[in-house]
Amino acid sequence: MINFTSVRFKNFGSFGNYFTSIDFTGNPMTLVSGSNGHGKSYALLDSITFTLFGKPFRKINIPQLVNTINNKDCVTEVNFDIGSDTYKVIRGLKPKKFEIYKNKELIKQNAKSKDYQKLLEEQILKMNYKSFTQIVTLGSSSFIPFMQLSAIDRRQVIEDILDINIFSTMNMIIKAKLSMVKENLSDHNKKIEIIKEKIDIQTDNISVLSKKRNENIQNEFKKITEIQERIKQLSSDVTDLKKTTENLDAQKNKKTKLSSTSQKYQELINQLIRKKKEIGDNLTFFNETVSCPTCKQHLSEDLKESNVNVLTEKTNEIESGLIELKENYSNIKQDILDVDIHIQNIEEVVLKINEKTNSIDAAHKYMESLKFNMSNQDSFDESIMEAENKKSKYETELSKNIEEHSDIKENKYTLDILSMLLKDSGIKAKIIKNYLPVMNEIINKYLNQMNFFVSFTLDEEFNEEIKSRHRDTFSYMNFSEGEKSRIDLAILLAWREIAKLKNSAHCNLLILDEIFDSSLDSVGVDDLMKVLRMLSDNNNIFVITHKSDQLIDKFNKTISFKKKNNFSRIK
Repeated sequence: MINFTSVRFKNFGSFGNYFTSIDFTGNPMTLVSGSNGHGKSYALLDSITFTLFGKPFRKINIPQLVNTINNKDCVTEVNFDIGSDTYKVIRGLKPKKFEIYKNKELIKQNAKSKDYQKLLEEQILKMNYKSFTQIVTLGSSSFIPFMQLSAIDRRQVIEDILDINIFSTMNMIIKAKLSMVKENLSDHNKKIEIIKEKIDIQTDNISVLSKKRNENIQNEFKKITEIQERIKQLSSDVTDLKKTTENLDAQKNKKTKLSSTSQKYQELINQLIRKKKEIGDNLTFFNETVSCPTCKQHLSEDLKESNVNVLTEKTNEIESGLIELKENYSNIKQDILDVDIHIQNIEEVVLKINEKTNSIDAAHKYMESLKFNMSNQDSFDESIMEAENKKSKYETELSKNIEEHSDIKENKYTLDILSMLLKDSGIKAKIIKNYLPVMNEIINKYLNQMNFFVSFTLDEEFNEEIKSRHRDTFSYMNFSEGEKSRIDLAILLAWREIAKLKNSAHCNLLILDEIFDSSLDSVGVDDLMKVLRMLSDNNNIFVITHKSDQLIDKFNKTISFKKKNNFSRIK
């Protein structure tokens, strides 16, 4: 059993820079009052869940938990006992802090805070956030009652209460092992197939080598004869082709000379073209100029005509020379083209000669290898023996892998059975099925104590069936808010009683948040108080309310919260 002894905090929510402490063990029933926003929920709900689980009870962003005025050094601390061990959990913001103490000694913290949190929930509290809120609290506006949880969350709460979530952990481990075994089995299947293929390859290889050994001498002798004929033919072809290439150097020299001559013709043509342009410029000058642009002397018509005639005659001579040069240049170019074609043809013949020469070399090498094989037939015997040794090795390896495959398959069969047993429909379902009658009996007991006479039943899928005295069947959502509150409280108290029987998630603390304020009438209040008084012998019950004036005479201790100068405090 977890015995919560106290909580204290500072710079948390609306509380200031000094520790506010609440003792959980001082009185069995305590009334907690105060106006909205004065810090009741921060003090009794958010502080506990934030310290233990790293998140507030209400939907508040983590940074908003730090007091907005001081804006630093937010610290919460919860103290509790489990058996003879004393624990203290401290959590802080700005700066971040998370520490767990056992018997005043700090428990060594893992590098990951997630693992540290897991240690707190699974090994110390043995409750997660959902289980804690289902067993310790009821009635807050942000609280989701058990009957409004999804089927998965309902199962999770009951598994925690019955302390059977270990089977889920075991199932996860089995699944991981099963996955590895399946992968190993698949690897062995592939390995066995590969070894079988290798054995088949060596068997085929032995057969091929044996057959080839018997046929090799005849085939190789025949091939050698064919290759010799081929070499003879290729040699004859090479001799004939070489005759065609004898004048290759002469053609290349001829091309060099023609190219040189072509270049000279080109230079002469360019010179005549420039000369012709120069004479043309002078003709234009004498045809269009009246006086000398330098000395301004008038040019006579006789002088201009004499010069024009001389220049015209020179132009005609140049044009005649150009025609002859261009014709010769064109002829030379054609000669070069013809030589290029001839050279190209010869080079193609050279390529053919090289190809045939390479073929002759390859044929010689192949013939030598055939002769070597003919004179060394023992290599076939060695190859056959090597293939047989490999085959024998692979057969031994195959036998070993088949044996391992059989062991892995047997292991998989065992894990499959364990996985089937550890599923929700397996051992856990049988345990839950055995406890369901007890759960339903306890829930109906508390409903009767609150004068709510219905027959409430949860099935194995955690779906409810509620029957009235007249045997009419209802669901949870058919009832009024007051009736829902009775059902929620009965389920909460039932879970606490089951947890106590199992000694799993049992604790002394019970917090009822505003359940007296809206849903219950005066009769409902009286009925609920009777139940709470019955529970108060072994529990510390805190009732948060706005109706302190109507309930104060029903409690022997009252805590009131008041906000002054923007800071909450206990009056």
